[in-house]
Amino acid sequence: MRSLTREQFLRIFGLTSGTFDAQQRAGHVALAFGTPTPATPGRYFDLDLVGMAIAAGLAPTLGRKTATVIALGFFNQWVAAVGHADADTDRKYFFAMGAMGWDEAEKRPREIFVTNGTSEQIMSDLRDASAVMAVNITDILARLREKARIAHIDLSQPFFFPPEHERFSQIIAEFEHEREARVARLRRSKKKWRQHKVLMQRQDIKPVPRLAETEMHASS
Repeated sequence: MRSLTREQFLRIFGLTSGTFDAQQRAGHVALAFGTPTPATPGRYFDLDLVGMAIAAGLAPTLGRKTATVIALGFFNQWVAAVGHADADTDRKYFFAMGAMGWDEAEKRPREIFVTNGTSEQIMSDLRDASAVMAVNITDILARLREKARIAHIDLSQPFFFPPEHERFSQIIAEFEHEREARVARLRRSKKKWRQHKVLMQRQDIKPVPRLAETEMHASS
């Protein structure tokens, strides 16, 4: 992972400082490690860009709140797709969700199942879904790298290792303190922490059984 300054982060993603701050106040920011804030003000990672891009891609269909919940609550799922996409450039990898059943009272699916993988894998996982939505992770990485290149920022190195690589679990464990530092900073603002906890209380969004073991909720 590459560290980025706030200026670099915003330049690559194409946001003004004011717009980004407004999104954070509204609870619509999804960064890596399942948190909406960096551990240290002004210090971001390239993976934070991916989290933002995923939430932005889901928002037009699912709404910003649900898109943010999914990007925050399922970091381990989408970072696995990121690792695969960088290691296997001959295939496209996706972060996807499927609607299961329908709640007439709430006017929304009873459950949303989340998965990642190739198109064949996600369609197998979500074969019983009434609707499927997929975010093309391979495409997101390519677009972020192109934006970084235009901004004269080097993002050519892999964003992450694939899950089967020994370094995947090692780095997840090594960076657990990063997540804890981000959560600790979030807790210092009672209003932001309360808002975040309410946002993450959705119990109807869950990983598919194949990936349930690797689930990482930001609210834990």
